[in-house]
Amino acid sequence: MIKQYFLYPSFFLAILLGLGCGIKTKLSKEDLKWMNIYNEGDTLIFKSDKGNFDTTLILKKEIYYPKYNPVEVHGKYLPQLGKIWYKNKNLRYHSGGYELISMIKKHPKNETFLNIDYLYSDVLILNLVGGSIKQYKQGKVYEFDTYRPKGRLEQPKKIFWHEDYGVIKYITHANEVWQRINLPKYQ
Repeated sequence: MIKQYFLYPSFFLAILLGLGCGIKTKLSKEDLKWMNIYNEGDTLIFKSDKGNFDTTLILKKEIYYPKYNPVEVHGKYLPQLGKIWYKNKNLRYHSGGYELISMIKKHPKNETFLNIDYLYSDVLILNLVGGSIKQYKQGKVYEFDTYRPKGRLEQPKKIFWHEDYGVIKYITHANEVWQRINLPKYQ
């Protein structure tokens, strides 16, 4: 009889502790290569084939864990998130800055979500671990097709991402080619 008085509270305490702290995931070195390209204060300068210039400023880089919510959102694992924020004069709706890169590691062994969003044209990779991203890679450059039938003329329809330098080139829906000019010669 006495054992039951100690057994039930111990059981409920174990359940509460289990619900209160999820197993933390961790972005791998391979995952973080997408984020480690940029640092706060970096400036990306582009020149178009028409002689125009455009500048993007990296505002913030953050890697963190959200507040744990096992019932509604996270389940067993607490995801690690990574975000890089940038500012550009062409961000009509987000003059204070917008997310260039957003990553979420949902599961310790797989399920790393990547979103690259540049000037309202985005690339969504649901699982970096699965290897589906390799289809976009040629040498060290990924070519992402971001074409949208109703895309604005200044929005990128193609984004070229170098694994060492990030966005190095983009082509707008108006077929204007923008090349990054402030980086070392890449291969």
